Amino acid sequence: MLVNQIYDKTIDYGKRVGKNIRKKIGQFFTPPSIANFMASLMDYNQSSIRILDTGAGTGILAGGLCQRILEHNTITHIHIDLYENDENVLPLLRENMELIRTVLEQNGKTVIYTIYDQNFILSNDDFWNGREEKSEEELYDVIISNPPYKKIAKAEPESVVMSSIVHGQPNIYFLFMAMAAKLLKPNGEMIFITPRSFTSGLYFRKFREYFLNTVRLTNIHLFHSRLDVFEGDKVLQEAIVLRAIKTTEVTDMITISASENMYMEENFIQQVPYGTVVDMDSDNLFMLIPSTIEEIELLTLVHSWEYNLISLGFRLKTGPVVDFRALDLIKEVPEENTVPLLWANHFINNRISFPVPVSKNPQYIVDTEESQSVLLDSKNYLLVKRFTSKEERRRVQCSLYFADDFVNAKVGIENHLNYITKLEGEMIKEEMYGLFVLFNSSYIDTYYRILNGSTQVNATEVNAIPLPSLNDIKRMGKRILETNSITTETCDTIIEEMFLVNTRQGRNAG
Repeated sequence: MLVNQIYDKTIDYGKRVGKNIRKKIGQFFTPPSIANFMASLMDYNQSSIRILDTGAGTGILAGGLCQRILEHNTITHIHIDLYENDENVLPLLRENMELIRTVLEQNGKTVIYTIYDQNFILSNDDFWNGREEKSEEELYDVIISNPPYKKIAKAEPESVVMSSIVHGQPNIYFLFMAMAAKLLKPNGEMIFITPRSFTSGLYFRKFREYFLNTVRLTNIHLFHSRLDVFEGDKVLQEAIVLRAIKTTEVTDMITISASENMYMEENFIQQVPYGTVVDMDSDNLFMLIPSTIEEIELLTLVHSWEYNLISLGFRLKTGPVVDFRALDLIKEVPEENTVPLLWANHFINNRISFPVPVSKNPQYIVDTEESQSVLLDSKNYLLVKRFTSKEERRRVQCSLYFADDFVNAKVGIENHLNYITKLEGEMIKEEMYGLFVLFNSSYIDTYYRILNGSTQVNATEVNAIPLPSLNDIKRMGKRILETNSITTETCDTIIEEMFLVNTRQGRNAG
C-alpha cells in the first residue's frame, strides 16, 4: 500500500526532526487511516486528472489519491502539483513522489508531477488579486490538503496578499482553503483536514462569506477526540475533514459523519439538509455540525425560532473589568467607596452569591470617577461564564443577578464573564427567568457546542442564537417561577412542553 509505505518513512523523518521544530511551522502529518478516508471522498471519473496538494509534507495525501486511482480504471493520465517549502522534508517528498510515479506507471498509468519549493500563498498572489489569469486547463480537478495550522500576524505577507478575507488575527490554514477554492476548476473538488474553528466566530466571517459562496459542501467528518487525530502530535484544535465542490448550484443535502478518533471507526453517518448546517441567508454564515440524530432534531427545533437576543432588545456583552489593568481599583476587602466585583466563583447554584467566604480573587472595586468606564449600573443581568474547561459537562453556564439583592448603585463584572442586559429599560423578572430557562437548558448548551468547538463562549455567536418570541420567553419565566426550581431538568421540561409535545405527538400519530 502506497500510503503505508510513505507513512513508515514519515515516522522515521518525525523521529529525526523534533516536534517543536515542526510545530513552529504548523506541520502535523496525516495518519494513514485519515489519508485513506480523505482519498475515498474523491468522486472523479475522467481519463485525465489534475491534482494539487497545497502543503505536501511527505506526500501521504497525494499517495492516498494515487492509491485510489490505482483502483480506478477510468483515470489513466495523472498530473500532480505539490507545494512544499520546508527544506528539511523536501528530499523525502521527492523520494516518495518517485515511488508513487513508479508504482502507477507499473500499473499502466501516466504520471507527471512537479514539486514547487515555494510559499503556496505568495506564489499565487497575482492570481488571487486579479493581476493574472489562468485558463481552465491550468486549474485543478482535485485539491487535497492538510494545511499548516498556525496563527500569523495581520502584517505577515500571506495576510496582506489575502487581506480581503482577513479580519483580526488569521490562522494560515483558512488562507490555504480560500486559495484552493480559487484554484479549482468549475465543479472541481477540494478535500481538506482542518480545525473546525472557521465554522463560527467573527474573525472567520469574511472567509466564510467568500468560501461558502464559492463552493458547496458535500461531506463533513467530525472527530470527537481533540487529541487522537494526529498520532503523536498534541493538536488541541477540534478537527474536521471536509469535501466541497466549486459550484453555485443549490445543494440539498450534506453527508455528515463522525468518529471518535483517527481510526475512522464511524459511529454516525447521516444525510442532513444543507440549510441545517449552513444558513446562507444569515449575516454570520455560521456552520453547525451535528453528530447524532438527536442533535439534528435539536437544530431543527432551534432553527424554527425566529428571533435572537438583539432582535428581542437584549445583548450579551463582555464584563469590562480587566483585572491586570485595574490593579489600582480592585480591593481584597470592602471599603467606604467599594462595590461588588463579580467573578465566576460567585456562581453558586445558578445564582450570584456575594461575597464568598474564601476567594483567590479580589471581590471589590472602588466606585470613583476613575473607575466609571468599567463599572455598570446595578440592574438585573443574566451572567454567563466566558470560559469553561473542556472537561466540564456544560459549556454555557449562567447565573441570575438581581439588582434588588444589592444595595450599591454600581457593580463590577470581571472580563472572564459575559452578561445579558436589556438595551432599553429594566429586565423584568419574567424576561430574566425566561432567558434563564433557555440558557440553562441542555438545548442551548448543546446548540452552542455544535456551533463552536472551543471552550470560550463568544458574544458574536450567542447574540445570533435563534430564540423564541418575547411572549414565549415571558411564559417560560412564569412557568419556572411557579415551579420554584431552576435546575437544567426543569428548564428542559418547560421547553419540551412548550415546543416539542405537539411535534412528538404528530410524529407518533404519523
